[in-house]
Amino acid sequence: MNRGFKELRECGLAWGLEDGRYQLHPLLTGGAVSSPVMKVPEIRAAEPGRFTEQRRARYAAQTANLAATG
Repeated sequence: MNRGFKELRECGLAWGLEDGRYQLHPLLTGGAVSSPVMKVPEIRAAEPGRFTEQRRARYAAQTANLAATG
């Protein structure tokens, strides 16, 4: 979990609210935020070199699973 949140934070898709609590970007939550006055950070692209072949295969399997259940 920590690594996942770290990567989401680096891309601007999550940020810490307080110790142990995070907010996901409204694009990921259907527009829901913990506070309507909070500033939403800009989304930044991840470095393509960080995506190993194993990670690409996992992503493809996960998205195929979502398509099968959706």
